[in-house]
Amino acid sequence: MKNNQIVAANPQGKGLIPVLDDLRSVTPVLAQGKSAHQLLADFFTSTLVLGAKFNFKPSLGVNYYLYLDNQQWKLSLVEPQAWRDRLPGIYFGECMLNTDQTWSVKPCESWQQNPNLCNELEKLQSAFIASLNNDNSIIDNLPFYQSNLAYYQRLGANALARSIKQSLQLGLGKKQLGSDISKQLLSEAFNANQPLITNRSC
Repeated sequence: MKNNQIVAANPQGKGLIPVLDDLRSVTPVLAQGKSAHQLLADFFTSTLVLGAKFNFKPSLGVNYYLYLDNQQWKLSLVEPQAWRDRLPGIYFGECMLNTDQTWSVKPCESWQQNPNLCNELEKLQSAFIASLNNDNSIIDNLPFYQSNLAYYQRLGANALARSIKQSLQLGLGKKQLGSDISKQLLSEAFNANQPLITNRSC
């Protein structure tokens, strides 16, 4: 007789009710219309943080710390000064989740002197711009569902997508969200001549 093994349909143990509760808990609050640069900076910065490795549910108003370890971003609750032996990677900056479910980062003062950080951010920004520089509507590029992400990152990406969509609708109106809006936003954002990182005062 064969030994039948039962494989859980959801190995992370997230049933439907907890998932719905988690989705409700990350509903964007105070999402508002933003300038093209601010909107894309929020989108890019949040994509950077949510692409990092972490296994906890981020909370509003808590400081988190972003590290780069061998081309893998890591989000940690532990600040650089608290590591006794060695850092888990190159320290980039202090992050915080905002009420509209976007992320902001305060980069450390010396990050631009580190070629690894500069190269990795440049690659990410180039890929981000390329993903928007097409004839699709920006709504089609929002991460409502990203199967490649872990649970909490996927939850955050969904909340981010809802936030960006709300901000677009508030700023431009539903009728203006046509297929050429991505290129229009990119053009306006780069006329501002600022990096695509949402900085904050920590």
